[in-house]
Amino acid sequence: MPDSIRSRQSTVVEPPKKKRLNLDLSAEAYELLQRLADESGKNMVEVLRTGLALYGIAHDERRKGRSLGFVVDEKVVKEIVIP
Repeated sequence: MPDSIRSRQSTVVEPPKKKRLNLDLSAEAYELLQRLADESGKNMVEVLRTGLALYGIAHDERRKGRSLGFVVDEKVVKEIVIP
């Protein structure tokens, strides 16, 4: 097959495999998850994925000796501590 034809062929890229997780939550945790989903307009899975991403950022920054927090008028009003 000539190179000009071969270069036009596309490569099929398969999507990454997903993993399924079953999760037991306390009634309070479930209610919080439901409230956050309702108030944000997201579904529970999206809220959990966002929370996991934020936890990952906080964890990585802690390993660098930094912290994650909320700042108002250049003052830290709440620090998120990752054990």
